[in-house]
Amino acid sequence: MTRAVEFEIALSFVGEDRAYVDQVANLLRDYGVKVFYDRFEEATLWGKDLYDYLSDVYQNKALYTIIFISESYASKLWTNHERRAMQARAFQERTFPSG
Repeated sequence: MTRAVEFEIALSFVGEDRAYVDQVANLLRDYGVKVFYDRFEEATLWGKDLYDYLSDVYQNKALYTIIFISESYASKLWTNHERRAMQARAFQERTFPSG
């Protein structure tokens, strides 16, 4: 299955890790990678239903996702939402043998 992607990489992280993720996001962008990082997309995010929009980004619009796992990651509402969207795509793309 081929799908059109808007981002080569999406970043999933908690706010407590923003300083580090900001450095990574800027390095990726400097190398010409089309990256989904909320600070780069503020104008696009303005007024959107973030629940639906972020689901679409992590499930459909990004080719890969980098998850910055930390102590806080598993307990946050938004990161769990992002993770579920990533898992849904993994299940959709999984090819199961017939029979």
